[in-house]
Parts: sequence; structure tokens; C-alpha cells
Amino acid sequence: MAPRASSPTVSENEFDIFDALAGGDEVQQDIGFTQDIGIDLDIGSDDGSDDEAFIAAKQAASNRKASNLGKSIKKGGGFQAMGLNAALLKAITQKGFKVPTPIQRKAVPLMLQGDDVVGMARTGSGKTAAFVIPMIQKLKAHSAKVGARGIIMSPSRELALQTLRVVKELGRGTDLRTILLVGGDSLEEQFSSMTTNPDIIIATPGRFLHLKVEMGLDLSSVKYIVFDEADRLFEMGFAAQLSEILHALPASRQTLLFSATLPKSLVEFARAGLQEPKLIRLDAESKISPDLKSAYFTIKSGDRDGALLHLLDNVIKVPVGETEAAKKAKENSAMNGSGKKRKRGEGFVKDVPVAESTIIFAATKHRVEYLASLLRAAGYAVSYVYGNLDQIARKEQIQDFRVGLTRILVVTDVAARGVDMPHINHVINYDFPSQPKIFVHRVGRTARAGRKGWAYSLCRHVDLPYLIDLQLFLGKRLLVGRSSDEPNYAEDFVVGSLAPYQLESSVEEVNKQLVNDEDLALLLSVAEKGEKQYQRTRNQASAQSVQRAKELAASPNFAETHMLFSDDKHNALREKEKMLERIQSFRPAETVFEIGRRGTGSETAEIMRKRREQVEKQKTKQQANRMADDQVNQIGTLGEEHDDVDMGSDDDHEAVNGNYDSDSDELEVSVSQPNTKKSSKDSWRNDDFFMSYLPKENMAEEKAYGVSGGDAGNSNFVSAARAAEMSLVNDELQGFADASKPRMRWDKKSKKYVNRTNDEDGSKGAKMIRGESGHKIAASFRSGRFDDWRKTNKVKMPRVGEMEAPSRSTSFNNGPRYKHKAEKAPKQADRYRDDYHVQKKRVAEAKEKRIGAFKDTGAKSELRDVDTVRKQRKVQENRKAKNARPSKKRKT
Repeated sequence: MAPRASSPTVSENEFDIFDALAGGDEVQQDIGFTQDIGIDLDIGSDDGSDDEAFIAAKQAASNRKASNLGKSIKKGGGFQAMGLNAALLKAITQKGFKVPTPIQRKAVPLMLQGDDVVGMARTGSGKTAAFVIPMIQKLKAHSAKVGARGIIMSPSRELALQTLRVVKELGRGTDLRTILLVGGDSLEEQFSSMTTNPDIIIATPGRFLHLKVEMGLDLSSVKYIVFDEADRLFEMGFAAQLSEILHALPASRQTLLFSATLPKSLVEFARAGLQEPKLIRLDAESKISPDLKSAYFTIKSGDRDGALLHLLDNVIKVPVGETEAAKKAKENSAMNGSGKKRKRGEGFVKDVPVAESTIIFAATKHRVEYLASLLRAAGYAVSYVYGNLDQIARKEQIQDFRVGLTRILVVTDVAARGVDMPHINHVINYDFPSQPKIFVHRVGRTARAGRKGWAYSLCRHVDLPYLIDLQLFLGKRLLVGRSSDEPNYAEDFVVGSLAPYQLESSVEEVNKQLVNDEDLALLLSVAEKGEKQYQRTRNQASAQSVQRAKELAASPNFAETHMLFSDDKHNALREKEKMLERIQSFRPAETVFEIGRRGTGSETAEIMRKRREQVEKQKTKQQANRMADDQVNQIGTLGEEHDDVDMGSDDDHEAVNGNYDSDSDELEVSVSQPNTKKSSKDSWRNDDFFMSYLPKENMAEEKAYGVSGGDAGNSNFVSAARAAEMSLVNDELQGFADASKPRMRWDKKSKKYVNRTNDEDGSKGAKMIRGESGHKIAASFRSGRFDDWRKTNKVKMPRVGEMEAPSRSTSFNNGPRYKHKAEKAPKQADRYRDDYHVQKKRVAEAKEKRIGAFKDTGAKSELRDVDTVRKQRKVQENRKAKNARPSKKRKT
């Protein structure tokens, strides 16, 4: 059988840490070790290719023996060559996956072997399926023993929902039970979900730790834990929660950590939480998708809203009004509301791709609300999501965008991570990101899975340093204004401005909306206040980028229109601007004193003529001085240039000193200035010794990803991970900052000094307790709500390892369920309903059969027996004896 095809990516690095720690001289190429960074490796490529072919043949043979007899297997490797079971292969095919992505091809075999893996690949590379496929393969089916076996940690609720969707689709042929634990949902419902003995738990760290402490969960049965988008988990302050969860897991677990970047804090966490991990680093030089085209527009702060409307209306061309899916949904609801009973599954709307689907990223939730209101007032179908939005509302807004009920989604960075919406074609950065990797995650929402996409970024003057930081990080060629080179929007960094004529109508429309709608104006004022607070707290750009931004703003090409707009109207506008420039630079051949009869014999005309002669002499003398300086520089000796300047007539001295009549002060005169002893061409910078902060090659940042043949045998995970570490400006957590930082800080709210450790663990002054791992967790996690719920519902929690109750297992395995035998009578017929006669007939049948309330239709019997009469009389006598009062005679 032919060996598996190598990865299509340019650079795919895999470090076998186990062999490195064992001290072997050779590094085995278990799955394929490729190195395309520019460093040659002498490890024995022939032996590695033989091993690769041998392993591929073994896996294909085991796969055929398992379940694929009689089926044709594609050559070159794929999901069939990984030894997956037939049900999982069928689910993968139904999902639409044909060929594994590079991260899947590298990571899945290692996970099936049981190794701990740290996977790094850019967004949209298929990381979710890379850890879900081996999880389903290893868990296989539902276990009757109590205890969860797989946990997936996600940084956001939307990413957790998406992961749940992938697990459901890929596990369609199994009876694995999966639950979702995210913040915002009811705790009581999640208590009930935990009692169903789930196999896989998909959760956010905060809510999962809450349930662990509240319910006293035993995690000794966990065999498989995944930290998805792990760098984001640490950025959001979940370090203490993750350490607490990791401490409660058994030592025999398999830990997987997936991320697009690897900050320093994540390296330390992986060092403590993983056992002999293997690092997989892919897409080292392609930080963003090669199918993504991007454009960067420089605008004024007051024109940003108008620029957004211009992009939507003229560039992306998003139509206003309802979408086709919204119209169909209305028609279906109208048909279903006509009294016709809807069948099961009827009216279910699947994901509908919209050609003009656009996602807009803003910095704050207040700006999101303002933009959503503004675009809705302009007639667009808009959905919006931000972190503090109610969980039910978040689900509804995202679902509306998924199924095509809206064309635009306005979000904060909560949706920049991992959320897979394949039909997104355009991304707009309304607020320019303060970190390059935030930009990478934002634009990663489009151009996924081989599709094309566009990213548009609005950049104000205060955002120029961040623009330079991004350009240096991506390592692309910078094109400013209307360059003569033909731009490639996928490979070049094209910057230009939006012309005033383009934004006039859009800006006027925005101003009109603000004048007519007071609520919109109030939202704008709140959004501006929130943006000021955001600008105070966002990371600072590097000092070199600030200096380069000043030079970029001063360049003549900076104000030119973006090359994306090259229409006839633009060319006509440029001709108009050139004509105005010629008019402004026009200098007449004669002055006002020399025109017509004034210039004949007058004293002022003679002064102007004399002045012209002096200027001509000065110009010729300047040219001679320049030629002499050039000759001196070529010989290599410094001449006495200053002596030549003072030579000349007295008129020349007067020209230099400026001793002329006041009538000629307004004229422009060019005079020679003393030249410096050092030529202006000579620079203090020597290219042989000067080390610039700008890399000469784009690979300077990626050289740390490579290892040499001699060092590979002695490396370990820490050195390999630190080599692949991606640290940006002010991108580290406060907990790993410099130790010289003061331990106390001033709290404005409490008006006292507080310890900085409260900021690191997320306490912020709240009451905290020490957990099992020694980290501080919220004391409110143990509130007793689970005990109250358990007593109310009379639920007995089984211990981990016990067999679950048969009734519970049958109820969740699509087995026979208990049905009530009680028969209810129909409601009385309503004469105003269309089906009045049908309901009346059903009521008559129920009376005839004496069903439910019509069982005893006769009158109630009032006859009583002797014992009942005596009992009632006795009760009446007792009441009289108790309530009677002795009568008193009135005295006379």
C-alpha cells in the first residue's frame, strides 16, 4: 500500500518529547516530521519514510479487519486509514468531511495512542473535529457505570454550543450521552442533567466548577479532558478554575490542549498538567487563511459610522429589508396558524447560507447596541451578541443569523473564538483590534474550509500604531495610497483612505438618524463613554510602531483613495484635485508692479528687475557649490565649503542678510545656507553593524519554531514549547508579570489598598475559600441549592463506579417508557372555533363511554345512613358545648 500523503501545509512541526526525554540520538518519525522553515535536518529521511509507510499499512490492515471488508479504501491515507469504526466513518462522511486537515492528520493518531497532545493551528483548521473524533472512537458507547468519562472545556457559551453540535453529529451512530453546562442556564435543569449519567460533559470552566463544588462531583472516572482555545481560557481569568478542576482529575487521564497561539502562561500550565506531551505546531508562516482578502481604510473619527454604511451599501452590497428565509418563515407560521396541525419535523429551518452575510466586530457592548439600532434604522436585518446578554437571547440571535433570518451580526470579541459559521463571507473591524492575534481570530470567521472571504478594517488616526503592529506581525508588503504596483489583496497589506465624496451621503444619513431618533443619540453618547474607558484599558502599541505611524501619516500617499476604488468617478476627482494644485502653485512671470504701464520707468519696477538678477546669481552660485561639494566627497577629503559662501559682491551679502526695501518682502527668495562639514548623504547607520528592530526576513519570528538535528535528541516539552511560544506586546497575564511590580494597588471603589492577587484569581474583593488544589474559589459555590433540589425531587445520587438504575437506562436508550393509563375527557366544544362540530362529537363520545370527567354524570345522592346521621349530630353537640356562654341575669 502506498504511504500516506504528506501534509499540504508548508510547515508542520511535531516534537516527539518521549524520545527526547529518553535521550535517544535519533528522533523517530512516528507520524511524519517535516521541517520547512529553512533549517536542514539530517535525521534519516529514508528510514522515516519507511516507518511512515509501515504504520500506514498496519492501520489500514486493522481497519479492514474491523469493519470495512468489501469497501474500497482511497489511496494516500484519510479517515479510513486511521482505524475508526464504521459508525464513526459514516458520521464523518455525512458531516461532509472527505480528507482530514493537517491538524487532524497529525493529532488523531497520537490521541488514539493515548498520548497527551498540545496542538497549535490557526483558526478554521478543524481543531474541534481533531479532538472529537478520537474521543468518540475511544468512548465507543454509553457506559452503564456511573461517572463521566470525557470533559471538554470551552471559553465561551457559543463555542460550547458549537462543540455540542459537532459531538452530536459525529456521534450519531452511538448512544453516547452528552450534556451542556454553561452559565446563564438554570442550575436546577443542570442538576437534573448531571443525574442522567452523561458520558461527555461540554462546559465553561466557571459553571462546571460551580457544579463540582455544589454537587460534590467525583471526577475519578474521567479519562479524556480537552481544553479548547486554551489561551483564551487563561486570558479570561480561568487559571484558578482550571487548576482546581485539573487537581480533581485522576492521574491516568489523557489531557489535550488546543490553541491557535501559545502564550507563556499556557506553557507553564501545560508543563504542570500534562504528562510527556507532544507538541504539534502547524501553519507557522500562514497566520491567516491564504483565501482571505483584506483591505484597510483610514478614516476620521466622525466619519466611522458613515464609512460602515458605505461598506455595507456600496462595497459588500447588502440588501435592505427581510431575507428570503424570513419571508418563508412568515409564510410557514401563517399556514401553521390556520388551524392545521403541524407534523413533527415540519417547519424546522436548517442553516441557510446568505451571500451577503457579514459579521461586524466592535470593542464594547454599548457600541454593539448602538450599531445594531443604527443598522436596523437603516433597514438592515441585524442580530447582535455580547457577553452580558441573556443566554436565551444569545441563542436566539445567533440562531437567527445561522438560519438566514438576518444578514448582519454585530458582536464583541466573544464571537471571535472558534465559532464556526461557514456561510460568513465578510468581516468588518469597526473598532481596530489592539492585538494582532485578536485580528487573526476575528478574520478567521471567514475564508474557512477552502472558501473565499473578505476582511475590511476601519482605522482612525489613533489606531495607526496598532495597524503598524499588525503589518509587522503578518509580515506582508505595505502598500499605501494609489501605488503603481498592482495589489494582491490576499498577500499585500493595502492601506488607503475613503474619499470625502464617497462618504458624504452616508454621513448625512447617519446625522439624520441621530437628529430624528433621540434614543439612538443617547445610545451613541453611552457608546462614546464606554469607548473612552476601553481606550484607557487596552494594550499599548510598541514605541517603534508609534514612530512609524507618524512617518506614515506624514507621507504624501497617506491621504490618497484606496486602490479598491478605481472607477471613472475617482479618476475625474483626481484630475480635479490636480487642477486645483496647479492653480495653487501658479507663480506669474511678472509682479503687479511690472504689469502694463506701471512697469515702464517706475522705481518699483526697477527694484524688482534688480532683485530678479540677484536671485539668478544666487541660483547659479548654489549649483556651483553643490558640484564642488560632490567632487570633494568623491576624492574623500573635506574642503572648506564655508569660504565659498561668503564670496561675491556686496549685493550678494545684502541678499543673504536680507537688507532690502520692504516692498519686496513678500517675494520668495532662495538663498544659500552654510553647508555642514559632513555630507547629508553620509548616514550614522552602518549596515554591517547596525541591528534594526525590523527583521530583514519575515522568517525571523519563525526561526524559534525549528530545532537542529543535534538539539532534537536533548530537547523536552518545555524547551520545544518555549521555542513555539508566541508572546506579543503586553499579552501576558498579570500573574506571570515581573516580580518587581508592587503587590498592592489602590481600589477606587473601596477607597483602600488591596492585594493584586485578588485581581489574578478573579475575586475582586469577594469572599473566597481555598479549594482542594490550594487555589482560591468563590465561597458562593457551596450555597446548598443542590441539597434543597435533591430533597424536593427525592433524588438519590449514585456513586461513581456503581451501575445505574435499569429504569433510568431504559428511559434514555430509546427503550420502552412508562405511559399513564388515565384517560382525560376532551374540553367542552367552543362554538366560535372552526372545528366546533368535531369537538362536539368527541365530547358526546366521551359522555357515552363515561371517560374522565364524564364517568359519574348522575346527580349526587343525598341519602345518609344511620351512623352518618349520629356522627353529624355528635359533632353539632360538641360545637354547641364549646361555643355556648352562660346567660347572666340583669340586676335590677
